[in-house]
Amino acid sequence: MRCSGWSSRASSVSSVALAALVLAAPAGAHLSIDPPKVQQGQLVDLVFSVPNQDDPFSVDHVTLGIPQDFQLDDAEAKTGWSQSRTGQAVTWSGGNVPKGTFARFAIRGTAPPRAEIVLFNVLVGDRNGKSITYRVPLEVTAHGPQDAGARSLAKAALIVAIAAAGIALAAGFVALYLWLRPPPP
Repeated sequence: MRCSGWSSRASSVSSVALAALVLAAPAGAHLSIDPPKVQQGQLVDLVFSVPNQDDPFSVDHVTLGIPQDFQLDDAEAKTGWSQSRTGQAVTWSGGNVPKGTFARFAIRGTAPPRAEIVLFNVLVGDRNGKSITYRVPLEVTAHGPQDAGARSLAKAALIVAIAAAGIALAAGFVALYLWLRPPPP
């Protein structure tokens, strides 16, 4: 979330600090995202596990607020739940997550184009009108270096193995020839 008066660096530092606070908060530890880390610009499927630890009225609606930097493509259709989408938010409603259980809600999209920590707002509500909002961090990492060195090493090892097999085969033919050839007069 950015404010027009802030610099990019200040907002990035603020986002990282806020994410660290969210990670330390015990309430946020109960709602999880899988995977917790993705590469920048990568097409990803994210799964949010939403628990109902102690709400006797059962969870009947979940809204995912998607960060602006995350390009939302699609959201999972869940049997028994209605789904609506407004901009960068997806709401599932009318279902049931009974006390002591959890449900998974999935989205598909493209990770932000730069390395950062983005926060998803996840609102979880019950039939009695009570709701809680979790701020769930997703770490977006820079593309790792291409492992061309390992690939080149594997190709070199294959070439050496093929050459060694060829030499061993040639040595076998020479030995066979020497063994089968008639003795000298």
